[in-house]
Amino acid sequence: MQLAHSTRPRLVAALVAVMLPLCVAAAPASAQPQSGLVNVAVVNNTIQVPVGVAANVCGVQAAVLAQGVQQGPVNCTALANAQAVAPPRQPGAAGGGRQNGLINIIVANNTVQIPVGVAANVCGVQAAVLAQFVNQAAVACTAQSNAGATA
Repeated sequence: MQLAHSTRPRLVAALVAVMLPLCVAAAPASAQPQSGLVNVAVVNNTIQVPVGVAANVCGVQAAVLAQGVQQGPVNCTALANAQAVAPPRQPGAAGGGRQNGLINIIVANNTVQIPVGVAANVCGVQAAVLAQFVNQAAVACTAQSNAGATA
């Protein structure tokens, strides 16, 4: 009777040890059907890196050994827009397929968007060296850049 009593806890422990990994393996939602030692699934990701850069070098006046240098009004505008818009993912829309092997890798249904918008102005720059009576009129500069990505 004592032998049967000590066997029962061991049997329960063995059943828990076998069943626990099966329960944990079934837990993740929308997991890919992979069977192997190493399983990697990169699925349904959206990576967006919008970059907008605007730079002005405008209305700069340099006078070296000069006299009577005048610069008119300078109006500079630089505008850069960058946007990335991805639609919402549908629930349960996972890519990939069944894999059975030692190492399984699924990379599916991913979106990568990298729109870049750059606007730069170099205008209204005046340099007078060994000069006199230099007059620069009014300057208006505009640079505009738009970049967009929609998947």
